[in-house]
Amino acid sequence: MDSHLIVQVIVNLVNNAIAHTPAGSHVTICARREGRFVSISVSDDGPGVSDEEKDRVFDLFYTAGGGLSDGSRGVGLGLALCRTVVEAHGGIITVSDNAPHGAVFCFTLPAEEVPIDGQ
Repeated sequence: MDSHLIVQVIVNLVNNAIAHTPAGSHVTICARREGRFVSISVSDDGPGVSDEEKDRVFDLFYTAGGGLSDGSRGVGLGLALCRTVVEAHGGIITVSDNAPHGAVFCFTLPAEEVPIDGQ
């Protein structure tokens, strides 16, 4: 994998979580092995993503109706870029609800063994 691009995906997801949640919210990053894949999630306890927006949030130039928590508005590139990078690495990216409120952005990457000392 291109570690710089995957780090950028995580940074984008964390920045989105911070930007779309009010002060005092919590953002959690989690990684776990799921069979042949590694699953990385970024969750928050903010207002969440509506069902209507879930279908479009990864579309290029789409911005959620409410804008950012500081009143500004994004340009709709960050999540589209995340999807492009994750899919180029053979993974998928999704958004779901975080109970009792908030959002969970999760992406998978194929897990591969890394040789130690070039073996």
